[in-house]
Amino acid sequence: MIKKIRDFCILHWYFLVTAALVLIQAVFSLRFMGRQYFSLDEVSQIGFIAKRNSWSDIINYYLTSEVTNLPLWPLLAALWYRIVPYGEGWMRLLTVILTTLSLIVLIKAAESFRDKSTGVLMALLLTISSALMHLCSLTFRVHAFWMLFTGLVLLFYFRRLRSMGNESLGEVVLLGIMMAGLAYSHYFGCLMIVYLFFTDLILFLRKKIRGIFIISYLIGGGLLFPWFILMMVRHTMVLNEFWPKTPTFASIPKALFYIVSHDEPVFILLLLAMIVSLLLFIDSFFSGSKDLDMRFIRLSFAFMPLIFITGDYIYSAHINVSGGIFVYRYFLSVLPAALLSVAVLMQEIIEAVSKKYVISAFYSYGVVILFFLIYLGSGNYYIDVKDEVSAPYDNTYGNVRERIEEEGRLFDEKTMIAINANRANADGFEEYYLEYGGSGRDVYVVSNEDSDIEERIKAADHIYIYQVMKGTPRVYTDIMGDDFKEVSFDENLRLYEYERVK
Repeated sequence: MIKKIRDFCILHWYFLVTAALVLIQAVFSLRFMGRQYFSLDEVSQIGFIAKRNSWSDIINYYLTSEVTNLPLWPLLAALWYRIVPYGEGWMRLLTVILTTLSLIVLIKAAESFRDKSTGVLMALLLTISSALMHLCSLTFRVHAFWMLFTGLVLLFYFRRLRSMGNESLGEVVLLGIMMAGLAYSHYFGCLMIVYLFFTDLILFLRKKIRGIFIISYLIGGGLLFPWFILMMVRHTMVLNEFWPKTPTFASIPKALFYIVSHDEPVFILLLLAMIVSLLLFIDSFFSGSKDLDMRFIRLSFAFMPLIFITGDYIYSAHINVSGGIFVYRYFLSVLPAALLSVAVLMQEIIEAVSKKYVISAFYSYGVVILFFLIYLGSGNYYIDVKDEVSAPYDNTYGNVRERIEEEGRLFDEKTMIAINANRANADGFEEYYLEYGGSGRDVYVVSNEDSDIEERIKAADHIYIYQVMKGTPRVYTDIMGDDFKEVSFDENLRLYEYERVK
């Protein structure tokens, strides 16, 4: 019996190890997916797909007001929102599922890039990536969906590279379909497609791939083109201004550090992977090695994170300062390329050490996995890797609802509930936490973007102002004047309470 189990484990070691690592990430995600109320961005996401909105309303919203995002994820999220029970855990279950699928696809992509050993190390790095866990699994936003299509593009791209020079039409078309999904997920996904195009263009000019490679990009870009043109015609959002702060040169290494979850060993390995890939490419270039093209591809992926981040820095700091797009979480697109490059370098180090000291490579991989599993249990894994906007504002929306409910004023017609945020955030707070999460009765939350704020203040005797964004609620207090006095301010919740005095 023991021999049969041992033989089974040896025969199916790859599946057992990678499945165990994926399961670890999935179990942790399932454990924590309902641990806190929605953040600012998640509540806004609910506002975009609110149940009161029809499907055409949602599509129209993303064509006019929310044009910085694309429609594929919101439509899936809206469907999920309409069929699952109330609760943050139920909502985030969708992103946990998508993230788990992403891990499986990315492991297969790493295996396609090189071999099963690379797949195992990729699984390891994905499992300990708290950035992946928090941005994808534990956030009800586009990131998990975007990561899934990033993985699918890489998987089919590497499979096509295996047929380099003999690519079939089917391989090219399938890659194009995956690119279309990625293009409709996030605009930084579109940038990744452009990056791959230039990589392929160089391979084509070297006569290593056939001209039909262009079909993939025609499918990916062609399917997005009608949406983009319609958006440019109908958009109401100002496109030359955006909220991110202007980055500094120091933002470049900080962004690289961010995508490896602030994990110093992995960060050092990423820098080494870039240096090694560059040196290997230079060596092949001057020696005329037959490995030149594969080393070029390795170089392309190793430097993808740095090129993306540096390009974004130049654009946001020097070209379009008022409309910069330097946001750390946007670099999620290059996380797989970064971890794949680290996995390849780790594989080469392990195999070199095993060969030099006549150690079984299988044993060496086991030691590395054990080391990282010990690391997994450390406090580092549980540190939230949040974006710079939503981090300070977690665990508040539901608490604000509870506070107003405790005082018995939630459904008082003379009570005005206001939020110092945009209309979408107000809609999400109103529908999810005050109506859906409350008694089901209608509650209107006033947004600082509303045109009838003055009329609503005049009709109220009691006002709650939830200060979501930094600063003070001047948009309301300037209108209130001396007619109201501040009764209380909960600094933890950032909830102001005012009563009419005249």
